[in-house]
This record gives sequence, structure tokens and C-alpha cells, in this order.
Amino acid sequence: MLAYAFDTITADQALNIQAGDTLTFNGGPARGVTVVYQSYDPLALSPEVPRVFVTYEGRTVAFSTNLVQLSKAGALVMADGSKLYIGDTSDERVTGSALDDGLFGGPGSDTVSGGDGRDLLQGNTGDDRLVGGAGRDSIYGGQGNDTIFTGSENGGGDTQGANTEGDWAHGNLGDDEIVGGAGADTLLGGQGDDFIGGADGNDVLSGDLGDDELHGGLGNDTLTGGDGGDIVSGGFGQDLLTGGNGDDQLVSQGPEAATLSGDAGNDTLVSGGAGVDVLYGGHGRDRFEFAAKITPDAGVEATIMDWESHDTLSFAEVSILSDASGILPRAYSEFVATSYEQALRIANEHISAAGAKYVAAQVGGNVFVFADLGDPADGADVAVLLTGRTLADIGLSNFV
Repeated sequence: MLAYAFDTITADQALNIQAGDTLTFNGGPARGVTVVYQSYDPLALSPEVPRVFVTYEGRTVAFSTNLVQLSKAGALVMADGSKLYIGDTSDERVTGSALDDGLFGGPGSDTVSGGDGRDLLQGNTGDDRLVGGAGRDSIYGGQGNDTIFTGSENGGGDTQGANTEGDWAHGNLGDDEIVGGAGADTLLGGQGDDFIGGADGNDVLSGDLGDDELHGGLGNDTLTGGDGGDIVSGGFGQDLLTGGNGDDQLVSQGPEAATLSGDAGNDTLVSGGAGVDVLYGGHGRDRFEFAAKITPDAGVEATIMDWESHDTLSFAEVSILSDASGILPRAYSEFVATSYEQALRIANEHISAAGAKYVAAQVGGNVFVFADLGDPADGADVAVLLTGRTLADIGLSNFV
């Protein structure tokens, strides 16, 4: 009984596989890839019906019925037409069948396309191009700067059988580009500076290590930057954006409310969508940016849940007038009110009559911040809520 490490196995060595031999594909995440060939004869038709089981990230693909051939390209082709492909040292170009295939590149820069079916693709070393195609696929880039499309290269194609479960992809080492498809995909960058795009579906995106760029696309997505200075951008849907460790930039830009959490680091949180976002700066000196997307008459534009006195606020198109002695004294004002409606009315007076650009109002245990973005005559253009804070936690120095 032999054990083959994928880093060394070739198509010629595969000819010597015996019943019970195990092919272990190393160099991956904590849970590697194991391929077990089960038969009583070496890669030959027999009454016992050879079967190949591939287990990867908790998913098992069984290549059923009798084995037909070991092709010159190094692929095990089953009687039902499915393939198990093991690449050699050259730059491989291989395409799977319409069934459930297992396609593993070699040390070169491979191009691997799964086609239809629930495929298992691994690039291994080299700068690989992996395309899952239709079906719920599992794709692992391995070492190198890989490009991964879980659906088709034009951004669609994994909706076979009304599939909404989505694909799984992991870039691992290298600066990878990973693009999801129509289903609810799980896309992991691994080490390196990765670009990850979610496309359609309720996707889960994680950059992990490195300075990553994540984009959610359509659906209610969960995006986590991980360690490094990441750019995390939501899309349409009720997205959850988390920066992780590092100085991150989080951006909401869809029509629905999003939740942004900077986590550790000096983060920038941009509330750019049309919904009422919920913002958590996390540890560090954070910057919160806003545009006039919701009028104060309709309510606040966003809620900051963990405002700290060293954090800053930035509003689009706001410029504080100054003279030779510095900031004009009426650029900022504050007061106590009994309700949001009263606070808005008084803030409008401070802006239109006294020329204030920023106004803070204490209402119960919270602070409402109002800003004028243009003509003072029309009063406040935007409002933001600081929960659980007092006027002692904010002043003119917090506006940038």
C-alpha cells in the first residue's frame, strides 16, 4: 500500500496505483485533499467496480461505475464520462466533462475548466486560471498568483439545476483574483494581496492575510477583510462588512442598510448607500464619512454605535470658513433638546441664522450631529446618531 504526495506524482506514476493506495494533495489548508482509489486490480476493469472518492473541505465526490482508461493527458476517465485529472510538470490546459470531475493542475501555470457538474479543481503551484463552470464547485488555487472564476469567465454560468447553494473557492498563497457566480458563494483569499468579487447571491468573502480588496455585488453579503489594510465594499443588499486587523476602508453603497465594523486599526467607514447604516469603528482612531443621501426630515443617515472622542466625522462638500485668526467661532454649536424633532428645528436655526456648519444636540443618552453641506438657508442637510454619548464626547476638533 503506497501513499503519493501530489507535489511529486505524475501521470506515469499513477499507472502504478493499487487498490487501497492514497493520493494526498499537500500544501493546502488545514484540511487537505485526499483521493482514494478503491479496487482489487490496478486501474483496470474488474467485477468489483472501481471507485474513486475525493474528499475536499468536507465535500466528497464519488467517481462511480467502471474505470475506462487512463488517458495520455493523465486523466482517469470513468465509464460515465467523469474525469479525475492529475497534471504533470508542463503548463496544462484541461476541461472537465458535464459530470462531477476532479481536476488537479501540476507545478506549471495551468488552465483548468470544470464544465458542468459539481467539480473539484486545484491549481497547485504556478499562476493558474481556474474556471468552475456550471454546478456547485470547489476550487483551490494553491501557490502562485491565481485567477479563479467559480462560474464562467464572463461572470455567470453556475446556476445549473437552479443552483443557489453556490461555490467554494480558496486562493491560498499568492496575489489571487477570485470572482463568484450566481449562487451563494464562499470565497477565501488566503495569503497575499487578493481581489475578491462576490457577484450575485448571498456570498461570504474573506480576504484573510494581506492587503485585500473585497466587493460584495448583489445579495446580502458577508465580507471580512482580515489582517492587513483592506478595502471592503458592499453592494446591493443588507451587507455585513468587517475590516479586521489593520487600517481598513469600508464602504456601503447599496439601496439597503448595511452594517460596517472596522475592528482593530485606524479605519475609514463610508456610509455611501441609501440605507440607514449601522457603524462600529472598533479599536483605533476611526474616521466616519457621509454624504447627503437621507434628509434630516426623514431621520438620521447612519448610527454610530461606539463613537470615541478621538474619532472624526467627515461630510461631503462641507468647508469651514476661516479668517486670519482661524476657525470662525460660530462654525460649531451644541445644545440639549428633548426630542429629535426639537433638535432638528433648533439645529436648522443655528445653521440658517447663525452660520453654523456643524451642530450637536444632546437628546437623552444620545447625541445627534447635524451638518450643513451647502446653502445655510435650507438648514441641516444630514444627521447622524451617536448612541450612548454626551456633548463632552464631541467638539469642533472631531470634524475634518
